[in-house]
Amino acid sequence: MRKRGLPLAGLFFFLSASILAHAPSSFPGKVPGQDQPERTKFYALRIVFEKEVQNAKDSLGAPDGRYAEILSSGQLVMLMENILLPSRISGYGENPVCVDSGSVVGKGETDFGLEGRFTWQDTQGEQRHEWIRLGPTMTGFCISPPPSAICSFKDNSGVDFVRITNPGSKSLFVDAVIGYGVEIDQVPELTAAAIIDLD
Repeated sequence: MRKRGLPLAGLFFFLSASILAHAPSSFPGKVPGQDQPERTKFYALRIVFEKEVQNAKDSLGAPDGRYAEILSSGQLVMLMENILLPSRISGYGENPVCVDSGSVVGKGETDFGLEGRFTWQDTQGEQRHEWIRLGPTMTGFCISPPPSAICSFKDNSGVDFVRITNPGSKSLFVDAVIGYGVEIDQVPELTAAAIIDLD
């Protein structure tokens, strides 16, 4: 098990404070991945929970111009095809840059809640879960591990479920949720226990 050092923990706390100050989230100001090298992409695989959503399955898979409509006060929870890994930090000093872990393709209501269920194993080998905000960037979102996981999670720990909430008065349209990064060989099985843990 590889442990994360305190300097890395401090950097994540600093970064989290700066990017989450703008929560709730919004759609990127640029096309996802623009001005960035081509990266492996994966998508939402399965709908786990929906409330006040029309055509929920249109949010699955690659962007195709078909949209799930999340009505006012609606919520959509999706299982990702692979694990969304914590964001890497590029650069040091006063202006560290968070490399996107993913992005949301959509339109309509621009103020919405965007969260991920961060899953990891603690030092005793117990699997743990915690819902965390996904920090918006100009091109997508970044993932910072929760404080309780920073020094105790194994490689390939990260976000398995993404939750999108529409607290606004207008509809939110979601075409796709895109993940970037290293592929995981095995998609987590959706079990009854996992569904119960979502709340």
